[in-house]
Amino acid sequence: MNAAPVQAAPAAATPLIEVKGLTVRYNIARTGETLTAVEDVNLTINQGEFVTVLGPSGCGKTTVMNVIAGLVKATEGEVLVDGQRVTGPSPDRAVVFQDYALLPWRTVFDNVRFGLEMQSKFRGVETKQKVQDAIELVGLKGFERSYPRELSGGMQQRVGLARALVAEPRILLMDEPLGAVDALTREVMRAELEKLIAGTGKTVVFITHSIEEAILLGDRVVVFKSHPGSILEIHETQMARPRSERGAQSDPRYLELRDHLWSALEHEATDAVRARV
Repeated sequence: MNAAPVQAAPAAATPLIEVKGLTVRYNIARTGETLTAVEDVNLTINQGEFVTVLGPSGCGKTTVMNVIAGLVKATEGEVLVDGQRVTGPSPDRAVVFQDYALLPWRTVFDNVRFGLEMQSKFRGVETKQKVQDAIELVGLKGFERSYPRELSGGMQQRVGLARALVAEPRILLMDEPLGAVDALTREVMRAELEKLIAGTGKTVVFITHSIEEAILLGDRVVVFKSHPGSILEIHETQMARPRSERGAQSDPRYLELRDHLWSALEHEATDAVRARV
């Protein structure tokens, strides 16, 4: 098995997100101890790149994403976006959560509109058209007046994605966005997401626990290890797009990378369990 990690993107690429020496520690009030969630994480993500992030539970993947989003402060190190240090949330970065985070008393249209209201951008007919365009972009035309309870899990996740896209962010931060839908819906949405991102040119950081999903979606796969959380290895997927799980079954690169990642994560998961015993 020769799947040597690739630690750098092509030289011609344009850096958009730079994570430099990032360490995040939390004080545990109950015990007075300090927990190191992530330590000395270094990562560069380029303009228009789709980066997927894998790792065992509790390895700090979401912590790093939250620092990029401006929701968590770095203890040491820094995150730069377009050369500017991240000090808080910004309209150029949108987060899509696993649990949809929809407002149940609002229709699809009003949930998507909320993405603009938070930025005081909802003004008149032009902005209404932006909301409508975002809804159509994710394939929900005709459901504008529906409520979240009337939608399937996959459709609710599309609403969350439309809400993120309507504000026209440069960066999408996606934390297990397909984790709560069934396997068939997940495969369909994965293909649609790949097509959507290719059409909009967004830069994406996508957390997943699925090795197959990480390979099929990512330009690069970043693998985290635990205790404390840090980057174990990074791989370029080097596969032509569009990609499908069925089509990838005969791709030697897909099979090689999948087997390598399974071995790496199995080792990390075993170590994580032993550390808790």
